[in-house]
Amino acid sequence: MDNHRNSLRYERLYYVWSHRMEKRFLKLIAVLCLLLILYQLLLQIPYLRNKMTIIDHMEGTPIQNQISTWQQNY
Repeated sequence: MDNHRNSLRYERLYYVWSHRMEKRFLKLIAVLCLLLILYQLLLQIPYLRNKMTIIDHMEGTPIQNQISTWQQNY
């Protein structure tokens, strides 16, 4: 009888714990999605896009210039 009671208690505790973790993961996913959307919106502003990415700096330049610029910076 004691084993059965302990088993039921363990199952109940596990259910409560897993339900809490599921809520936390869903909140984390929602926050990450919002951050992704915010980042994408910020990339629409040309000044911020130039500060946030290095690809725009390389766009339209010959590959040899890109390689030498990259070697100088790193």
